[in-house]
Amino acid sequence: MKNKLLPMGIIALIIAVIILLIIPDPSANNVEIARHATNAQQAAQAISKNNQTSILIHTIGMFCLGLGIASTVGGII
Repeated sequence: MKNKLLPMGIIALIIAVIILLIIPDPSANNVEIARHATNAQQAAQAISKNNQTSILIHTIGMFCLGLGIASTVGGII
């Protein structure tokens, strides 16, 4: 099992870095959503959905980062 931790950790780190680098900036998207909305309720719902998606992607990226760090260190030790 220990032999598999190091490669698994490195793969998880690579996936995490890719995920965290491709996340779009939610504030720039929120400004565009607000500019093109026809009413405040529609804008608020669209911005909320955009923020939830961004948080989900960021959470998955951070999980992979933590898993990668722990697995890599466990594989080395």
